[in-house]
Amino acid sequence: MAKNKYRVREFTPKAGQAGSHSFFAEAVIDNEITNNELAKKIAARTGIKAYEAQAVVAAIADITMEEVMENNRITLATEDGTRMVSIYPKVTGSITDKDVQDNPEKYEGKTAAEEQMLTPDRLTWALGATIGIKFSKKFAIDKQAEKVAYSATQTPAAPADDNQQDGGSQGGGDANDDLEG
Repeated sequence: MAKNKYRVREFTPKAGQAGSHSFFAEAVIDNEITNNELAKKIAARTGIKAYEAQAVVAAIADITMEEVMENNRITLATEDGTRMVSIYPKVTGSITDKDVQDNPEKYEGKTAAEEQMLTPDRLTWALGATIGIKFSKKFAIDKQAEKVAYSATQTPAAPADDNQQDGGSQGGGDANDDLEG
């Protein structure tokens, strides 16, 4: 079984910065699997031609974008139905009494926020994703770890991914027993 690699990073807060001196683990990513590489793996596993698998992978990406734009959740699952990942539209936005009071002209002198004041221009849209709890637990149980570096000074920083907007993760469950991040 392959070992999941990690390195140890050191955090030393600067003057006035929150937190205390600590060390934390960080996963080491070896490679990014492209659509072409994924298609080759699918072809090897299923016996279909790589160009056919490439067409399917590209179609899945396109359909996922289209469906999420139509307010649908896309869920990828294993053959036995175990959810792996879901992708869905996510919105945030709010209007507070202070927002209304700070802009009396816009809100016609009102002093309290009202539902109809939360208009589309106050919303921020993003993609949300959940990781299936069963899948996540299986990964956590089955993995083996190998430390590959002891500090950030021994390990070059991971390259920035210009296509990623949210590199963090958040734990928590939803009604579908998934972890959101």
